[in-house]
Amino acid sequence: MAVIDIPFTSFTPDLPSLNNPGLVKAHNCTPGLGAGAGAVTLFPLKSASLYSNTAMDSRPLGSAIGQDQNGNAKVYAANASKIYKLNPADRQWTNISRVGGYSTTDSESWESTEFGSLQIFTNYNDEPQFIDMNVDTQFANLTTLVKGRYIATHKGFVILGNTWDAIDGGIPYRVRWSGLELPSEFAYSAATMADFNDIHGFGAIQGLVTDDSCYVILQRGIVQMSFVGAPWVFQFTDRVVGKGCSVAESIITVEGKHYFLSDDGFYKLEQGNLTPIGIGKIDSWFLDNADLSQAKLMTVAADPRKTLIYWQFVSKDAVTGAPDLMLAYNYVTGEWTTADATTDFIFNSVSLPWTVDQLDAFVSIDAVPASFDDPIWAGGNSMLWGLSATGAVHSFGGPTMEASIETREIQLSDNIPNETGADIAIVNAVRPIFKGGGATARIQVGTKNLPNEDMSWSPLKECNSYTGFAYVRSRSRYQQFRITLSGEWSSASSLEIDGQAAGKR
Repeated sequence: MAVIDIPFTSFTPDLPSLNNPGLVKAHNCTPGLGAGAGAVTLFPLKSASLYSNTAMDSRPLGSAIGQDQNGNAKVYAANASKIYKLNPADRQWTNISRVGGYSTTDSESWESTEFGSLQIFTNYNDEPQFIDMNVDTQFANLTTLVKGRYIATHKGFVILGNTWDAIDGGIPYRVRWSGLELPSEFAYSAATMADFNDIHGFGAIQGLVTDDSCYVILQRGIVQMSFVGAPWVFQFTDRVVGKGCSVAESIITVEGKHYFLSDDGFYKLEQGNLTPIGIGKIDSWFLDNADLSQAKLMTVAADPRKTLIYWQFVSKDAVTGAPDLMLAYNYVTGEWTTADATTDFIFNSVSLPWTVDQLDAFVSIDAVPASFDDPIWAGGNSMLWGLSATGAVHSFGGPTMEASIETREIQLSDNIPNETGADIAIVNAVRPIFKGGGATARIQVGTKNLPNEDMSWSPLKECNSYTGFAYVRSRSRYQQFRITLSGEWSSASSLEIDGQAAGKR
């Protein structure tokens, strides 16, 4: 008999199960750095917990955060007809729309950007909207000259992409910018430098992102906007030809790098250079499982306290057509995992300050959404939040989600002492290596004798509280292992297998 250690490695469902160098399932957990070369440590993921039982009159379509001149945190969100502010006094959405509201169509959403003390929203159907966060009373039209699907600020300009105006109508490949330090002035002028540019040959604009330059992400290309001053204002340079963004809602910028979904998978744009980040790992899995007919419901956000990005989306197995799955990506290690979605809309937010008296809103201590040392209770801390389809606000401090991990298929007889040369092995016991005294681990062993057969799975076996092993006693040529972790576990890193070669006849 021999005990071998199988460290957890990359989640690579795109590769064949047999001799896959990674895991074929890593669900309801997040990926972190492992102890050895190629190793991955998996960490728990908390479910959503109710932060404020507030409501909107339809599903959320956009969000924004900011602060006023005194440092007070501001949280905004918008639906089809209204823009709301989360009122610090009672944590309720307060309608601060312009008079008459808005008419966002089913195919559109709200995008936002900050310009000084201004928070600016745009939805393409209505005029761009702004509010001065120092006053914070009611949104109003930023301009009536142009509408846009996408918006950014760069070098003192407000930039709109994929625009509509009364003269030319809809121009999906146009960028148009305001006057320098004049965010509401879009009349063409050499004096203010307000102008436009049409980008041909790459399809429609899908988003605007900024670092030292502004990058226009289109369906089939990426173009760099570099400020050069009058008379041209911006110089436009093709940076990527033939590859662009397929889902505008997938775009996110983290630490000066930009991430998005293209037709064939996920990419990173850094200083104008494009790098695939999901190839050979999760690209095929995502494209096979995502319902891209409902891509408009995708949301993306970054965890402010971990190096993680989450893409939440509707899968083909979703029963209600609501987002039901998430991809988690560690942008430092390059590793991925999956998870169940526990809200309908995720977004980056900031916490609002609480007083002890306001905790009465939760009625009981069990309903409090996070421990009292969590940053959610202090104002101005960056947070990852979620919204329900009706606008209720959730934090992610709920119960730890039950994790499910599945190894590659192996031929155990090749990995243990085997003097007889037998290709059949007996698995006596399996022990997952994890931390967390309040956790429960269970094991399933998959067995088959031919590479083209389906795995037959044993019943779930709970690990012994003294030895940590689940005793299974199975015999086969090929093996695979499932681990389920429930309760308050804190990390998981590998699997120990007690096995022996079967006798050779």
